[in-house]
Amino acid sequence: MESIADGIKKFLRKREIPTGLYCKVHPTIELMRYAHPISTDYDPLMHGELTEDGFQITSTTFCSHCAKEGVYMLKQQSISEHQANTGYLKNSKYGKFKILKSQSLPGKKSLWYARFDTFKIQSESNNEQEVFNNARRIARDYIQGKKFNTVFVGGAGRGKSHLAMAILQEVNEALKDKKFSCLFMNISELVREIKNSWNYTDKKDLEEKLTTLMRDVDLLVIDDIGTESTFSKDNSWVQGVIYKSILTHDS
Repeated sequence: MESIADGIKKFLRKREIPTGLYCKVHPTIELMRYAHPISTDYDPLMHGELTEDGFQITSTTFCSHCAKEGVYMLKQQSISEHQANTGYLKNSKYGKFKILKSQSLPGKKSLWYARFDTFKIQSESNNEQEVFNNARRIARDYIQGKKFNTVFVGGAGRGKSHLAMAILQEVNEALKDKKFSCLFMNISELVREIKNSWNYTDKKDLEEKLTTLMRDVDLLVIDDIGTESTFSKDNSWVQGVIYKSILTHDS
């Protein structure tokens, strides 16, 4: 069965725009740009060019090997700090348990109360009971050490975020003695937090810290990844954050 990460990589390969330029770190790897749906507020003077079939092209170039090796992060973050963060994740049993509550950006405070026993099934006709049962099974599988990716797809208000957080809460509690880390990131909240940090020099490395954390945790939830904010006027940068965080995540 194809993993979600592999599926995203295959999707991105179809959107690759060769640049004819090569990475300075990996001279044999050609840098790529990517085509994506056009922004609703697209301005050709600000947001770059379009493909012949109407897709917007990222202004940022990417090297697949640099992303896998975390080179983008290491350019702006000291090696010692990176090692300290990695050591914290690897060596602190209860430090890892606390990551979910201390580092997550859920967007809605109500999600902290999301548990399986607080999920309300609104309609049997929408297969909500089946979805709920599958979510509980997914949580059990993660607890048992199985490795796979999960995607919740559906309209707004169907409980996708609730069930995703419920899975994390269940897994985090069950594996708190096993140095297992969980993290919940709402993509809009992540973008807002990073952009706000640009106004403060003492937080200038927040983007690198957050993307590193997202890469290193054992179980990561990205919430609302398909929202319009992903393709806003800052889409090239946002997609770069997603690329560094998700496509290079080990799970």
